[in-house]
Amino acid sequence: MLNASAQIPDLTIMYGPDTYMGDNLVALFDAVLGKVGGVAWDDERIKRELHPAHNQASIRKLRDSIDVYPSGNCVVHHMFGSEVVRTVKEHYDDAYVTAHLEVPGEMFEIALEKSLVNRGVVGSTSNILNFISEKVDEAAAKAANVKASGDKTRLKFILGTEAGMVTSIVKSVQEILARRGCDSVEAEIVFPVAAEAVMGVEDEATGLSVVPGAGGGEGCSTAGGCATCPFMKMNDLDALNDVVDMVLTGEEDIARLRGHLPPDRLQGKMLGGVKATDLGSEPILHMRHFMKEGSMSDDLVRRITNKC
Repeated sequence: MLNASAQIPDLTIMYGPDTYMGDNLVALFDAVLGKVGGVAWDDERIKRELHPAHNQASIRKLRDSIDVYPSGNCVVHHMFGSEVVRTVKEHYDDAYVTAHLEVPGEMFEIALEKSLVNRGVVGSTSNILNFISEKVDEAAAKAANVKASGDKTRLKFILGTEAGMVTSIVKSVQEILARRGCDSVEAEIVFPVAAEAVMGVEDEATGLSVVPGAGGGEGCSTAGGCATCPFMKMNDLDALNDVVDMVLTGEEDIARLRGHLPPDRLQGKMLGGVKATDLGSEPILHMRHFMKEGSMSDDLVRRITNKC
């Protein structure tokens, strides 16, 4: 969004992928503008921490140009989001709170409010990792400068993102404490997830084999993922065996299965002289250019701004 609005000043963004993430982005821009917490970022901070091509005026214009579609919600978020948030508020008020942009809105709001007083962070997984590492390093440095008392300092971090990144967090914390020669600081990672959600990490360096949370590819983040989704629970091993049996038993069952194949309406279809299947790959190519160059391609900008 930041790059697109910098390259196309009069851009209007229709945000449809995920209502939670869309609302979270708007809330983040509101915080930058001082609508959350009452303290707006100045132009220098915006350029330094958000995007070098933006300032207060451009962020305000971007925020007002976003239209978030209201129906992109996940049933799992609705089932477990409020319960998890309530637990965090009641039992972990003293913890640092981190939140990825895709977590349910209530959890994001807690982290956003905490971030305004340097008690939390919102952003990407790398932002979260850097924040936790910085806090541990600060505590270790402080512990090294005071006389040893035998007391331990325990930092609590609510991990509002996919559980798989716990491995990189543990490694970073261990490296910091080893470098500082500090054994009086502990970092407790709290997973704000439904009880049913667990995933394997199998990492010898951390000594962990199973941790709470959803996998990075599940798409439901801290709310529980496929482990708590009533629709995914229909996909059990018995159902898979039934499908295999149907494939092996003969033409009659295969004919029944063929009726469940995805539609092939695009097969052989041309749109503007281009194969429809080729058009489907264009967004991926544009995203690849953005990831490589850090900006939208000239071709994409031209197509967006072309009024014809």
